[in-house]
Amino acid sequence: MVKRVGNLMERIASRENLHEAFLRAARGKSGKMAVVKFRNHLDDHLKLMQEQLLDGTYRFGQYQFFTIHDPKKREICAASFPDRVVFHAMMRICHPVFDNYQDYDSYASRIGKGTYKALERAQQYARQYQWFAKLDVCHYFESIDHQVMMQQLCRLFKDPQLLLFFQCLLNDYHSSPGKGLPIGNLTSQYFANHYLSVADHYAKQQLRVPGLVRYMDDVLLFSNDKHRLLHDVGIYIRYVENELKLQLHDPVVNRTSCGIPFLGYVVYGNGLRLNRRSKLRFREKMAALAAEVDLESINQQEYAMRGQCMLAFVRKAQTDGFLRNMVQTTGVYPLGL
Repeated sequence: MVKRVGNLMERIASRENLHEAFLRAARGKSGKMAVVKFRNHLDDHLKLMQEQLLDGTYRFGQYQFFTIHDPKKREICAASFPDRVVFHAMMRICHPVFDNYQDYDSYASRIGKGTYKALERAQQYARQYQWFAKLDVCHYFESIDHQVMMQQLCRLFKDPQLLLFFQCLLNDYHSSPGKGLPIGNLTSQYFANHYLSVADHYAKQQLRVPGLVRYMDDVLLFSNDKHRLLHDVGIYIRYVENELKLQLHDPVVNRTSCGIPFLGYVVYGNGLRLNRRSKLRFREKMAALAAEVDLESINQQEYAMRGQCMLAFVRKAQTDGFLRNMVQTTGVYPLGL
């Protein structure tokens, strides 16, 4: 039984927390007009925000929508800057509550975890177990059920005012009636990561799966017994579909020695390789970046910074041959190579 947490709104609305939330929301965006306007009257904005949060009159604004292809087509919802400050204020205080419920092997939206820790754990299990199953949810953010989400939040929190704000956030966005979280909100990251955490606990405590790794809706199950793994996968899928009202893609079940497709890589017990899609995306992004330099849309410093970020992802895998071939065939030379 999880102990519900209350009396959080005063901490969320404290001036110290709101100021820190402003700094986090403004990070990397200090030149944006909305940030400049907010900062020019910072004390007034934070005072009004504090009053509205405490008396329950704060209202979230309208989203601005735009589409990206990275590589899937996704509709991103950009909240107003004041709303982003509130999101940071809320999650800065609520983070420990969400995090304490997470299973050890949940790796998204958690301090000290992340993509590379998830990959390391998958490598460990690849050395330990002979079989894996890879599962993921169809249109995950769009499919999250608001009623189920609120039930989960009510099991974590007992602060009526905070729960009302959470309900307002859910009510403000629908991909279909009663479903969906806006991609782009900090709160959505926490809600979505928590949504499947109940399935983590079910898999480990009820099914007693030998190994599990989850990064948001990408799930790996491991076993040395293929028949047991297939049995566990079937029960896990029924649980997620019935209890969480989600639809999963067909699972991939194979030997770990064949490589595990996970988070843009193929995972082996002794290393990582880039998958085909990641190689293609890296080539395309580096070519686009080089074109921006040629057109003088960005300077060399910006090119180096963005290129290094992309190269860091590629360098985690065994890619020396791929990078040399890319330079020879395209002439694009990633800085740091």
